[in-house]
Amino acid sequence: RSHAQSPSLPPATQPDSLRMPIRWSVAGKSGAAAAVVHLPHGARIKAEPDALITMSGGVEVGACMDGGFVGGLLRSALGGVSLFSQTLSASRSDGEVVLGATDVGDIELVRLQPHAPLLLSKGAFLAADEAVEVSTSTQRTVGGALFSGSGLFVLRASGQGTLALAAHGAIMSYTLEPGEVRAVDNGHLVGWTEGMPLEM
Repeated sequence: RSHAQSPSLPPATQPDSLRMPIRWSVAGKSGAAAAVVHLPHGARIKAEPDALITMSGGVEVGACMDGGFVGGLLRSALGGVSLFSQTLSASRSDGEVVLGATDVGDIELVRLQPHAPLLLSKGAFLAADEAVEVSTSTQRTVGGALFSGSGLFVLRASGQGTLALAAHGAIMSYTLEPGEVRAVDNGHLVGWTEGMPLEM
């Protein structure tokens, strides 16, 4: 099978091993929140196209497609996000960007690990490190698809790096112990680990 190539991106100016880490923080937590990202020279992140609020002079704006053209189409049609992701690169010097969601609400920063992908409700993706891949997936149970409020198709975030989630209202995070059960009302799930059973 052949796939169309996504837009090429300029190479980073420094090897990853020598670059300072990207610093993420949230301003205005639980009410009109914004993600503040400090980019060292050569670093790049990706975000929803309408997420950018402001950026410093050393940042350049571009575009990319996770998973190539076909992956971008599926993510846009089934996952409720844009066909292209916006890229923000500190190509000339260190830089800062401020990101926000379309709806007034909260932002949660999650540190993704390669062995623990996250499933996201439609509209929950805001931004992520460049190494995080956002694709589409299907819910594992009929009950989850019909009654969770997320639908059959959800977003899947995988890889390693920081992921910024957005939601209308405050985001509360829970870590469930083995065998622990928590009930969540329809439409209020933002994200959950891929291996967690979701039942009606």
